[in-house]
Amino acid sequence: MKIELELIEVYRYEGIPSKRFRFQIRNTNIYINVSADDVEEALKKAEDIIKRLELDKKLVKKISGDSGDRNAK
Repeated sequence: MKIELELIEVYRYEGIPSKRFRFQIRNTNIYINVSADDVEEALKKAEDIIKRLELDKKLVKKISGDSGDRNAK
């Protein structure tokens, strides 16, 4: 399963030179906020966060019905 990111919002705080990008993982209520100079950099950062948190693996388990409970028999 490939995780799809949807760009929700681009904004900037006063006094901070970089932009903030807010992505939503499609079909979830999970949002990822990153700071970057352009959309490509923001997308790369968001994908890196997903990999580091292993969200892609966890979402696949959730969809396939595996709760991940290791104590269940």
